[in-house]
Amino acid sequence: MTAPLRQSATKLVEKIRSLLATRGLSLADVCRESRTHSADIRLGHVPHNLYDAISKRRFSPSIFQIASLSTLSGYRFIDWLKLFAFSLDDVPRFQACLPALRTAELDAQIYDLDSKVPWFREVGRPSFSSALLPLSRWLAPSEPRRAESLAHPMPPAIRFIKIGSQDAFAFPNLLPGSIVRVKPLSNTQPEIPVENESSSKLFLVEHGRGFACSQIYRSGRNQIVLCPRQLPYAPVELEQTTQAAVLGVADLEIRHIVSIKKPLIPGKLSGYWPPVGLPGRLPARDVGALIRRARKRSGFSFREASKRTRVIAQTLRDSRYFCAAGSLSDYETRTSPPRHIQKMISICATYFVSAADFLQAAGVELNRPDQLPIPAEFLENTKAGKRTETASHSLEFVNEIGRQFPEIPYFLHGAMPGFFGIPHLSIRDVFWAGGIRRFIHPYMSGALFLIVDRRRKTIRSSVSCAMWAQPLYVFLRRDGSYLCGSCSRMNGVLVIRPCVAGLPKLLRLRNRVDAEVVGQIVGIVRRLK
Repeated sequence: MTAPLRQSATKLVEKIRSLLATRGLSLADVCRESRTHSADIRLGHVPHNLYDAISKRRFSPSIFQIASLSTLSGYRFIDWLKLFAFSLDDVPRFQACLPALRTAELDAQIYDLDSKVPWFREVGRPSFSSALLPLSRWLAPSEPRRAESLAHPMPPAIRFIKIGSQDAFAFPNLLPGSIVRVKPLSNTQPEIPVENESSSKLFLVEHGRGFACSQIYRSGRNQIVLCPRQLPYAPVELEQTTQAAVLGVADLEIRHIVSIKKPLIPGKLSGYWPPVGLPGRLPARDVGALIRRARKRSGFSFREASKRTRVIAQTLRDSRYFCAAGSLSDYETRTSPPRHIQKMISICATYFVSAADFLQAAGVELNRPDQLPIPAEFLENTKAGKRTETASHSLEFVNEIGRQFPEIPYFLHGAMPGFFGIPHLSIRDVFWAGGIRRFIHPYMSGALFLIVDRRRKTIRSSVSCAMWAQPLYVFLRRDGSYLCGSCSRMNGVLVIRPCVAGLPKLLRLRNRVDAEVVGQIVGIVRRLK
C-alpha cells in the first residue's frame, strides 16, 4: 500500500464528489457540518479547499477528518480509509512480521472485509493419516475469496500472541518470534497443576508488566508461580485477580526456524522482581496514556521504536510512516492522536496495539450499525457485485482443519509471506505432516504443516551448531515418497539424519539419483499438547 499519488488526485476528487452526491451532500455541506459533528473541532473540520489539497503530493487527511466524512455521509469509516489508500490490516501484518522484545498480543481483527484471501479447490481427496507430502496433492489455487465470506468474528477469548526474545519462559517449547494461538480455559482452577504435579501445558498469563506464556503451578489457594523450563528466569509468585490473570492455554504454534532470534534474559527477570498489580482501565479519550502503557509493555526505547517505524515506512514506501524518537515521546503527553493516519498505523504495529482500541481511545467509532458500505465502484480493485459473495466451506481439508481449530487465523494471510521470508508463498510450499506419529527432532514435535522454501536447495551445515540446530530439509526419494531431516553432502552422497522415528539414524542416498533436495524447511505449524 502506498500513499495517493498526484496523478490519481483528479480521479480521487471525482470519486469523493460523486460519493457525497449519492447522499445529497456537497463539499460545502460537509465543511459546514463538520464544525459541529467532530469530536475534535480543530482536527475534524473538513476544509473547504479539500479538493485542491488532495492535489498536493503530501496531503493526508487526519483521523478526525475521515471520521467526519464517515459520520456525515453515513458510509463506513473503514471504507473511507480505503478510499484514501489506507489499510488498518497493515497493523496485524507488521505485528506478525516484526520481532518482539516482550511477549505481546496480536491484533487479530480483519478490518477490510473486502480484502482477498487466497483460496483453493480440491484436486485429490485428502488422507489425514498420510505421512509427509505436499498440499498441492490435495489442493490447487482457485479464485480468492473475500475475507467476509470466510472469517467469522474472532471470539474475544481466542488470542494470538507473539513470543518475545526477553521473556521466553517456555523456551525451547516456544521459540522467540513464534505466533501462538491461545484458547480460553473452561475452568481455570482445576486445569492449573499444583506443585510437583506433572503437566506440559503452557498457559498465557497477564501480569502487571505484560504477558508471559509459561508452565505454571498453584502454590496456594490463589497464588500461581511462573515455571521457566530451561532458561534461568526467576520463578515469581503472583496472586491471581490482583497481580495476575490466567487467560488461556496455548494449543498451536507457528514458528519460523531460520535465523532464530536467541532468547535474552534481562537482569530485571533473572532475579526476583517484585510483582505489581494488574493495570487498571485507561482514561477515556486519552491516546497518550494508551501509547505509554503499550510502549512500556513492549520493552522498546524510543530510539528502538523509531527504527521499527523506519522499516514500516520503507516497506510501504511512504516516509510519513516514520516516527522520530522525539515525536514518539511527545505523543505520550497528548490526549489526542497524531495528525497523520500513517503515524497511527506505525505506532499500533510497533507497540502491538489494536487499531480498534486506538481509535476507541481517540473517540472514533470504527463500526456503526447505521452506516453503509461504500459502493464497490468507488473503491479501487473491487468489482461490483462481490459484496454478496457467500462462503462455501465444501473443502473436506478445510472442514477438518476447522473442526480441530475452529478459529482459523485468516487475519494472518497477508503476513505469512513476510513471516516465513517467502515473498510468493504458495500451496506448493506447504507440506502436510500431521500423519506422522512421532518426530525425534525437538522442533518438529506435533507438526501439522511444514513450510518449505524451494529456492534453498544448497545443503548447508555448521560444525559449530548442535545437531538439533542444523538446517532441516525436505527430500524427494526415487519412489516418490518424501523425507525430512538434517543433511550433509559428501562426494555426491546425501548423508541424511531423518526427523521421523522408525527410520535408520543415517541414510546415505546418491544426490539426484536416489533422492533430491526439494527445499529448506523455514517454518512449522504445530499442535501443542
